[in-house]
Amino acid sequence: MLPSSPIDLLASCGSARQALQVHAQVLLRGLHRCQLSLSKLITFFALSGSYSGLDHSRLLFSRLDHPDVFVCNTMIRGYARSDSPSEAVAIFKSMMGDGGISPNHFTFPFLVNACARMPRPETGLEVQCHVIKTGFISDSFVVNSLMHFYSRFSVMNSARQLFGESLLRDVVSYNTLIKGYVRGGHPMEALSCFQDMGKSDVCPDEYTFVSLLSLCSLLGDPRAGKLVHQLIYKKLGMDASGVLLKNALVDMYTKCGQMRMAEHMFNMTLPCERSAPAVNSMISGYAGCGKIDIARNFFDEMPAKDLIAWTSMVDGYSQAGRYGEALDLFLEMENAGLKPDVITIVIVLSACAHLGAIEVGKRLHQCADNMLFGYNPILRTALVDMYAKCGLIGTAIDLFREVDDKSKTVPLFNSMIFGLAQHGLGKTALTVFREMGVLNLKPDDITYTAILCACSHSGLIEEGKQIFYCMLDKDGINPQIEHYGCMVDLLGRSGLLREAYDFIKEMPIKANSVIWLSVLAACRKHGNAEIGEDVAKQLLYDPNDGGSCVLLSSILSDAKRWEDAGNVRKLIDNKHIKKPPGYSYVEWKGSLNKFLANDESHPQTRELSLKLEEMSCILKSAGCIPHTEQVSFDIDEEEKESAVSCHSEKLALAFGLINMDPKETIRIFKNLRICQDCHSSFKVLSRAYSREIIVRDRIRFHHMKDGLCSCADFW
Repeated sequence: MLPSSPIDLLASCGSARQALQVHAQVLLRGLHRCQLSLSKLITFFALSGSYSGLDHSRLLFSRLDHPDVFVCNTMIRGYARSDSPSEAVAIFKSMMGDGGISPNHFTFPFLVNACARMPRPETGLEVQCHVIKTGFISDSFVVNSLMHFYSRFSVMNSARQLFGESLLRDVVSYNTLIKGYVRGGHPMEALSCFQDMGKSDVCPDEYTFVSLLSLCSLLGDPRAGKLVHQLIYKKLGMDASGVLLKNALVDMYTKCGQMRMAEHMFNMTLPCERSAPAVNSMISGYAGCGKIDIARNFFDEMPAKDLIAWTSMVDGYSQAGRYGEALDLFLEMENAGLKPDVITIVIVLSACAHLGAIEVGKRLHQCADNMLFGYNPILRTALVDMYAKCGLIGTAIDLFREVDDKSKTVPLFNSMIFGLAQHGLGKTALTVFREMGVLNLKPDDITYTAILCACSHSGLIEEGKQIFYCMLDKDGINPQIEHYGCMVDLLGRSGLLREAYDFIKEMPIKANSVIWLSVLAACRKHGNAEIGEDVAKQLLYDPNDGGSCVLLSSILSDAKRWEDAGNVRKLIDNKHIKKPPGYSYVEWKGSLNKFLANDESHPQTRELSLKLEEMSCILKSAGCIPHTEQVSFDIDEEEKESAVSCHSEKLALAFGLINMDPKETIRIFKNLRICQDCHSSFKVLSRAYSREIIVRDRIRFHHMKDGLCSCADFW
């Protein structure tokens, strides 16, 4: 049976193009003056989800002589779902003004949805005034939508006031309030609201319990989570626990570190019902507790991996310190056709920062700019951190300066100060630190660690002392072990070894092996065997890591005490203590090339050997004598020279000289401190090859150019 009117064809239209053909038929038949026909066309185009459809509906709407509240609501609803929500407010004002159209039960919820997307929390107050004026303040549907708006923006005082004045308090209004308190990080208020709910004889539903489980996750309290779990069975029954609640239970247990219970709940769901959120929770939970390989099994078994799954897995590798795998997985994600969001980009930028993968980092920066993420404060902090840790401190400073003063945060300052510290720019770091006071930003304990580190790397003794002793008095921060460690390092680097040693003995906190190792390294650098032996005893009592014992062996070797050095090496063997293997890597064409000392596994081994011989000849011609005293073995001098000539950083430099453009800066990243021989050699080679060489070791950056280093040999 054929439709009696072309407007009846709208129901079967699958696209705006088809609807336009219907509109053409309406015009041909002269039905465009019919209010009902136009209203149906406006409804279709307004809710079509396309920009062109919404524009077309606005054009049709403007031709209505007397639009009714239904059509106005449709236009408000359409704009509320678009990228122009302010147009919804404009239509509402026109409707209430010249139009003289009274709103109905649906008008305000649609309008509130538009306001929620603007976002301007103060618009909620404007809408609330109209609600009161038109008498809809007693309508629970309207009041609940306003409460939802306020809770979304954590304006909980206004939400609570509306709730208090409402005569009709149902489960939706209680759920809205509880969810708002949880989202805003107010656990006690959320619990209080739930208790009031029980006293009011309002029965909770699954949405109530989902919010309560989120509250337990926020608190990290598994006991409270189990109590809520029991309440779910008591109030809703086992059969009532649908997928939504099971997902929430899995998520709660994973976030509370209860992986056995999480997996139990996960396994209770049939394989065909296991949703992506539940699998993502399992991935995130196992990754968060360091069981990254189990997390990877869940990830690999997912039939359709969403962005959350990829991001959780990349974050897991990054949190586990497996930055290379994190970066590889991200590149695999890109190849799968998924675009990163701002959270993914921040996580991958952190991996780039640790690896020194500047090319990937730059590409992510460009991606963020293209996706209009550039002024996100967390992203900007991650970019500053990445550029600083990849050796482009000038770019990091430029990004920091581009941020408006009102938008600068303490984490942003912390990243900037840490970056300046790593590059030995202590005075600049002090300037940035003082800017925080001008902006009324209070430094936290991380800020003080950063600025004390900056003073240490630049030999700013008096400034460091003043800052340390002002921590408690000025900002009420009790110094922690990290701050004491920075002070010991500051004094030790500057040769004030007795003062550093006395400082440790007066500390209210027991010194750890890191602090003792810092003093021992300073004793070796400044040749103070007396204090070095006392410190060595502390390390022998607590040989926590191979680095400490190896350094002790070295200081004894420096003093030609071969027997004592041999005894320490026996201790290392007997206790199966392993020194972290030294390695270096250099990025080239977007990939990282890793080198170990005396490594002959690289495809370019022959070319590398020839380049090392060439470098050795240049160094000898320049009168650069190998610093073999740091080789901690009782072997002859020729073997020592061979040992230092094949250090991992020299292999990385040889690779850069062979493969990179002659004008390109060679950036080398080393997991341990650069040795004295390599440091001296690289300065000479930077002049000989007319190349800028940047080395990031475990402590700081060394920018070498024209035979000089940015550290001025203070490292």
